[in-house]
Amino acid sequence: MAEDVTHDCFLSLIRKPQNFDPERASLRTYLYSAARNLALKQFRSARREGSLDELAEDPATPSREQPLRKLLDEELASVVKDAVSDLPPLQREAIVLFEYEGLALSEIASVVNADVGTVKGRLFRARTRLRNRLRPYLNSSREIVTLERA
Repeated sequence: MAEDVTHDCFLSLIRKPQNFDPERASLRTYLYSAARNLALKQFRSARREGSLDELAEDPATPSREQPLRKLLDEELASVVKDAVSDLPPLQREAIVLFEYEGLALSEIASVVNADVGTVKGRLFRARTRLRNRLRPYLNSSREIVTLERA
């Protein structure tokens, strides 16, 4: 489905380049918005919600790492993935775009057609839920163990 959305997104840009206005947003923001809208359309038509399980897995950790460390990292990554998947859709969308895609708050606001304050609120609520869910994995300084970004 992700490949179809990506294909349709670029195809729509090629067919109707006049829809992209560089004065309104960057090409990156436009493509994220287009992809988001096409994905939402497919989700609605299929009457289901997408999950992060469909995303590609990260490459395996280097083989020189100790087996126990590798196992613990994989377990933690799985727990974080499940915690993010369990977030409400709008919070999940905000956290993924901000933390994993590296978009600025203003870019996310443009992509999701909301104001920056709304995006900040969604991020705050998402982080609070994640912190509560991942509390057993927090270290003594109350920070989540360092995870590599996807």
